[in-house]
Amino acid sequence: MWLFIMARLRQWIFFAIAVPVLTLLVRLIRTALEKRSGETKLTRGLQTLEDLGQRKKRRSRSR
Repeated sequence: MWLFIMARLRQWIFFAIAVPVLTLLVRLIRTALEKRSGETKLTRGLQTLEDLGQRKKRRSRSR
């Protein structure tokens, strides 16, 4: 039983802390690259990652 609680806690920490921080870092990197070279395949890929992070954050808030 304790193992399940700890796994749940690890999952919560990951989605509550790590995903928003990683999303913020991706946004900062993407905006810096866009300022330097405009929109490229790399910045579009980073935008997709950012959207995934924001979608997960919105979904976890609605629950």
